Amino acid sequence: MDLAAVLGRVRGMLFEPDATLASHGVPAPSWRVVVREHALPVLILTSIGAFLLLSLLLSTSETGTPIGLLVLFLAGRVVVNLAGLFVMAAVVRFYAGMFGATAGFDAAFVLVALAMTPVYVAEMLGPGVQLLMSGPAAVLLVLLAVGYALAILYRGTGLVLGVPQEQRGAHFGLTLVTLVVLMMLFGLLLGPYILPVPA
Repeated sequence: MDLAAVLGRVRGMLFEPDATLASHGVPAPSWRVVVREHALPVLILTSIGAFLLLSLLLSTSETGTPIGLLVLFLAGRVVVNLAGLFVMAAVVRFYAGMFGATAGFDAAFVLVALAMTPVYVAEMLGPGVQLLMSGPAAVLLVLLAVGYALAILYRGTGLVLGVPQEQRGAHFGLTLVTLVVLMMLFGLLLGPYILPVPA
């Protein structure tokens, strides 16, 4: 793993997303390469950063969260976010095919993995923001990052997937609605097993 290249892509997706998508998504590398060279390193590095910031945040509060539980939660974050990338890429690719794009799953995966980078960085920085500012600042940071990622996803559908300009809005709308419905279904199905049930 080339750490400098990973950090360069992260910086590029934060400050120059179009140029970064053009240089790393066209032509699209194999999804396996994207997982190995970008998605997993970003998820692992941001989980380590989140662990350090959460540890600092918890040390200043009276919450007695065990370190082992925190590590388990952050390892689960890597797995869930990686699985989410595959689901998102499948949905993006499915609708891209409906709207005349010829790009395959590899292109959809690289687009989604790069577009979600600001969200992972915001998730990592959230505990630090919470430490510095009280209130909903951390939630606001993540919501802004989600909005930014969606804007990147919209703009990247033409560049990376080849969705025609006049079809981008319909592609994006259907993709977004489908992802929201899938999130709600997963929440309903898995929520009782993940969230504590009051006695």
